[in-house]
Amino acid sequence: MSESAKPAAAPDPNALPSFEQNQALTLLYDVSRELTAILDREELFTHIAQRVKTLVDYSLFAVMLWNEGTAQLENVFAVHYGEPLPVRFCVPLFKGITGSAAGARAPVRVDDVREDSRYIEMPNSENVRSEMVIPLLLQDRLVGVLDLESIKVGAFTAENERLLGILSSYIAIALENSRLYVESRERAARLQSDLDTAREVQLQLLPQGVLEIPGLDVSASYLPARDLGGDFYDVIPYGERRAAVVVGDVSGKGTAAALYGSLAIGTLRENTRRTDRSPEEMLGVLNRRLCGTGISPGFVAMLFAVFNEEKGHLVIGNGGIPHPILARDGEVKEIPIDGTPLGLFKEISYGEHTIDMRPGDIVVLASDGITESMSATGELFGFERLAGILCEFTRKKASGDAPVAATAAEISAAILAATDAFSGNPSEPHDDRTLIVLRLAGKKA
Repeated sequence: MSESAKPAAAPDPNALPSFEQNQALTLLYDVSRELTAILDREELFTHIAQRVKTLVDYSLFAVMLWNEGTAQLENVFAVHYGEPLPVRFCVPLFKGITGSAAGARAPVRVDDVREDSRYIEMPNSENVRSEMVIPLLLQDRLVGVLDLESIKVGAFTAENERLLGILSSYIAIALENSRLYVESRERAARLQSDLDTAREVQLQLLPQGVLEIPGLDVSASYLPARDLGGDFYDVIPYGERRAAVVVGDVSGKGTAAALYGSLAIGTLRENTRRTDRSPEEMLGVLNRRLCGTGISPGFVAMLFAVFNEEKGHLVIGNGGIPHPILARDGEVKEIPIDGTPLGLFKEISYGEHTIDMRPGDIVVLASDGITESMSATGELFGFERLAGILCEFTRKKASGDAPVAATAAEISAAILAATDAFSGNPSEPHDDRTLIVLRLAGKKA
């Protein structure tokens, strides 16, 4: 809550007789506790009208709030003999009885409005004879006023004024809390709308539809830990009978990571127009471009691999992504290719590793959100569990030489299901999960 919205100290009703004072304090305590707990604006107005009625009888009751933008009191709620009154009007300071009370920041009580030149007759107030206006203040800041009117002359007493003066600070606090709550809810709604739009834009940056790489069965999955994630992937045509496969993992999470990831995707696609660069050369180019942006701290782990259908080669360059995994004939191993994430050091070189693919080979490219999926006890999913899944898909049948048949999509689904089961599928996972599964097409498994 802002400094200006801190609760104001309520006046002390020491002028009341002892017995009546105790009764009044008990009632005021109950009323103030009830009102300050209500956040819905319309519900609060209704309760204020009802609870004020238990203290002071009136014919017409209105709540007017101060609008800093228009510099006027705005009528936001009114009841006439207990029924809602849809009257909307505005009053500047020092105009009318309500404006006079607000301008002076002091109660105004008029026994007969027909004898007061300040009185302004409003719709449904032709029979009004007396009026009392109580300012609502928070540390001398005007929140609004309570306006009570009656068809009786001299309907409001000094005691009524004192009681409502005590209650007014609590009503001001309740109204301020309600205003802040509404503002907070509106900001949250706008933020959620922005996040929804950003998420859709981010998803549109990823490849759309069925991924096709000549000679490979390919499946890609992306599961952000939050509305916006820092992982990404891409599959890009990269010359004749060749395709580039990319997995990226941006530092951090949320909006900043998503924006930096979008920058990385744009930089990647701009530079893959040239298809003569090897994976290690491409990582070097991208690293220099990201270093040149001057964004700090900001870096992206990236794996860039190129599959050549004619040669059956998968050439991998790695800039900080977990080791690629090769599953072949029941054996699963990591490909020992490392590298520094992009965007940290401008003058750095990268290496690459070549896999001669065989029919039935499975290659898994994944961000660390896969192996680092975390259980409720803090244990990591790890390489061994992932290897156990892949081993089943490449293990030879007892009766023959063919491995267990499965598509890349089925393998990917099995991995993700296993990490979900291991982590308990929490509403906010430990990290984004990006997974690409490649299986050499050719001989049917």
